[in-house]
Amino acid sequence: MRKATIQIELRKDYVTREGKQMVCLRYTAHRRSTLISLNISVFPKHWNNISKTVRGGIHRCDFYNKTIKEIYNKADNLVMENYFKPLPFPEFMNKLMDRNHGNTDFYTFIEDEIELLKASRASGTIANYYKLINTMKKWRPILSFEDITLDYIQRFHKHELESGNILSTVYKKHSNFKFLVGLAVDKEKLSKNPYEKFEIKKNIKAQNNDVLTEEELKKLQIAYDENKYEEGKHEVLREFLFSCYTSLSFAEFSVLTYDDLKPLQLKDGQTYAMLYNERTKTSVAYKIPIVSPTVVKLLGDGESFQKIFQPLTNQPTNRYLKEIMTDLKIKKTITFHRARHTFRTITAKRGIRDGIAERIMGHAEGNDIKDIYTHLHDEDIIMEMADKWVV
Repeated sequence: MRKATIQIELRKDYVTREGKQMVCLRYTAHRRSTLISLNISVFPKHWNNISKTVRGGIHRCDFYNKTIKEIYNKADNLVMENYFKPLPFPEFMNKLMDRNHGNTDFYTFIEDEIELLKASRASGTIANYYKLINTMKKWRPILSFEDITLDYIQRFHKHELESGNILSTVYKKHSNFKFLVGLAVDKEKLSKNPYEKFEIKKNIKAQNNDVLTEEELKKLQIAYDENKYEEGKHEVLREFLFSCYTSLSFAEFSVLTYDDLKPLQLKDGQTYAMLYNERTKTSVAYKIPIVSPTVVKLLGDGESFQKIFQPLTNQPTNRYLKEIMTDLKIKKTITFHRARHTFRTITAKRGIRDGIAERIMGHAEGNDIKDIYTHLHDEDIIMEMADKWVV
């Protein structure tokens, strides 16, 4: 018996009023040929009949080509699985529409796997997995299992460094991706994990060029006070300075509102504001005292429901920071996360107790400082910061 065949083509017997034609998958088996619409319509001039793809330059062409490739690969697998006994069209169609049957797209597979992991993994870990996948989709919208090779991993490594990420951050992404690829190996979607030939360096020693000194912070503060930069760059500098002074992480900026600022009156009658919220990554509560007029000024004011900050995405934020450091002749490799490192380094130099610094930073409970947390009062945190580090 002759095997079934498939082909991607434009439907020629129907044209829309605009003059567009539908992209279809033709399935031929048992001497019958059927066209299956892919719900994509294009003008003939935008169709490459040799590569069977939508030509670049038109709106959503990447999405269209990703869809075409996914469906073709899945259909091809169905044909090969049933090489000696081709499927009748209804059965072929059912399997083709089954999201999980014969799926060759890594993204589709791994998103289902991540959903299953929610029962056993922390919410912060799950969020990191999704963040990684979304990052990879922007770089490579299409990723089949066969594309996951050592060469792909090396190219991803290079791309992340060129995007402005520091080495330790890139290796953390590798660690997460290695785990996700391992799930594909366990489910026999891949024969082996290419990370067997790629070393993930777990300990990247912090260097002096990844934190700022207090003198360098003053340079940044002066630039901000003098409105040296405009619009987005000015806002990035505001957020970065606030993080250096308070340790607030990039992930927390987008959710912070003025309602998270709570007044706290001390025994001597003085009143300070405290920022209360939970870290997105760990769900551990942080308490940040606002004890300096400089920090108060960075906060601004607004209604309780309003967001305090409107951060850009990570990549343009780090690009602006790089430009600011170059402009102010600060010769250090600085990304937004270095603000937390800067805060921790300065608090240590100022003699602020570890327990208080860690409480402000909202580090995960369950470590050596857990017992210290239970004996710390809000007034202790405020007084120590006001006494030892006021900007």
